[in-house]
Amino acid sequence: MGMVRILFFGFIFLLAGYSYMQATTSHAHNNNLREIESILDLAQQEELHVQGWQLRMRAGQGQVSDLEAFKQYVHNLNSQFTGWNVSDVHMSETDWSIEATRPSVLGDSQERLSIYAYEQHGSYEIIHTYELNGTSTKALGERELHELLEERKESFSLQDSPIYSQVRAVRPEDSEYVQPSLGDQARDFVEKLGATEIESLNEETFVSVSAYNDVWTDAIVTNGHKMNLQVALRSGETMGSGTTVTIGTPIITTEY
Repeated sequence: MGMVRILFFGFIFLLAGYSYMQATTSHAHNNNLREIESILDLAQQEELHVQGWQLRMRAGQGQVSDLEAFKQYVHNLNSQFTGWNVSDVHMSETDWSIEATRPSVLGDSQERLSIYAYEQHGSYEIIHTYELNGTSTKALGERELHELLEERKESFSLQDSPIYSQVRAVRPEDSEYVQPSLGDQARDFVEKLGATEIESLNEETFVSVSAYNDVWTDAIVTNGHKMNLQVALRSGETMGSGTTVTIGTPIITTEY
């Protein structure tokens, strides 16, 4: 039941989105990556083994009337897809989509642009979602990263989008140290990230805590509360496999 709920909320955020709130419209370079830098500092402090990271931008692009108009919309973007691997249009009962991918110039990372059109009030709303996924944290400290993100904002009309982040890591088991409960560990991470708990989901081998950091610029609204941080911990299925830790802003959108 917990996994169904996780995937449901991730899917809704990706397609339809929450209404996000911005305290300021300015996203200076030194603030763009503030959240993921805080998460990586925590990972280092807690001796977590980072397995992967993601930076994501998302913005609406207007509406089209039908499938042919969507295909034409995608065709008009062809000049931006030089060097990208572009899929055919995927059609389901509720939406149409295409996906474009390419290895990043930063190395050890990959770019992905997803273009969705989903029905809303008789027409189809278009959403661009850009993701940069990597495994090495070295790229996150390079100046080229800022330049790449600014270029993608311009190319794919994402200038008004905040940069959301996600980190996946593992806390190894220590046979000489009794680990606190998953819930206590998750709430400790939330506190160290300067956030206040909003709600949580607690299961025997899985815990998810949603929280709000009032210093971070952007947030979404869920159940009437601002939220911009989600911390999830899952205990390993086998002895010695450690605890998987996933931390995302404003919400985790992948399976965990």
